[in-house]
Amino acid sequence: MARTDAWRIAFWGDLMKYQLVIQFAASSVEDFDAMVELEDEIENILGSDHVLDGHDIGSGEMNIFIHTNDPSQALSLIKTTERLNNFENFVAAFREFKNETYEVLWPKNYEREFCIV
Repeated sequence: MARTDAWRIAFWGDLMKYQLVIQFAASSVEDFDAMVELEDEIENILGSDHVLDGHDIGSGEMNIFIHTNDPSQALSLIKTTERLNNFENFVAAFREFKNETYEVLWPKNYEREFCIV
């Protein structure tokens, strides 16, 4: 486990139980710009029950990280954002901070193993 992950678990583990990840395919600067705009919109709608932790990009994918005690509720809020429509396919998965394995929330029929590259 990376040092940064250990710090996040130590800090957020007392406040938030889960990490929710919204993952998109990325292939251009325009994709990155759209993701940053979406991230701003997500931060505005999450409220105080969920915390936007940031994003990363690489290996053909972008990820937005949210800390929450209710991943389903956070995803429901995120799915109401207009900018999410800019992305044809996205995957939402969560894990407990103390675990490495993610459980996929969306899409319901997702059959591959979710991972962050």
